[in-house]
Amino acid sequence: MSASDPGSLVPAVTRAVAILDALAAAEGRPLSVSEIARMLGLPKSSTANLCASLEATRLVTRSDAGFTLGRKLVELGGRYLSTIDQIREFYELCRRAPRLSRETARVAVLDGLDVLYLARYDGTQPLRLTANIGDRFPAVCTATGKAILSTLDPAVVEDRLRGRPALPALTERSITTVPALLEELRATRLRGYAVDDEETTVGVVCFAVPVAGFHTESVAFAISVTVLGARVDDELRDALLADLRGVAAGLANPMLPRGSGLAYSG
Repeated sequence: MSASDPGSLVPAVTRAVAILDALAAAEGRPLSVSEIARMLGLPKSSTANLCASLEATRLVTRSDAGFTLGRKLVELGGRYLSTIDQIREFYELCRRAPRLSRETARVAVLDGLDVLYLARYDGTQPLRLTANIGDRFPAVCTATGKAILSTLDPAVVEDRLRGRPALPALTERSITTVPALLEELRATRLRGYAVDDEETTVGVVCFAVPVAGFHTESVAFAISVTVLGARVDDELRDALLADLRGVAAGLANPMLPRGSGLAYSG
């Protein structure tokens, strides 16, 4: 839709994006409100208001000659590129991991009370009965969801779940009450990893660990490995957890040398 299209579902957003596109096309030359309004076929008054809002959020910068793109766009673009780099690195680290390379591993982020899967690595023993890229699942049922939730303050988790007498359940083993979930998150913090013990899919077990972001100490996402429950014993579990921690360390620290062996020290 064009910036002046009255049928736009969110006109202000459509027009704001059109302004950013116009400034990008100007290749650094400042544009006045009058120029932008004329280029986009918009009223000058609403264009001025939109430019002021974009300036307040640092998406554009004002000078005597007009407006140019702001530094906030660099920050957002950098975060996006970092995510892409992390996903690529995830696949590479999984391929190099001794045991994880044979299994199904995934990357997920927390979105409200769901986890959204961003990447899926299928090893030499792929498991088809698990989430694909773009799938959503209730965070409380999944290892990745519980791994990320365990990094939050318990009071924050309780606040997010306030007013929910029962939690969503995918199998008979799913956790269905807030107190039980809080206890599970406490156990997750103590052992350093999360477990989905047939809570999402009957017969399937997942282990997950959170991954710290590149630029902050906050947890951006979690990585998991999925195996058939019948295959899991102490030896396999410990080997997979060592690899998960190695991949997490490699993603959290992009300066870790490849081939150093440090990522798989356990």
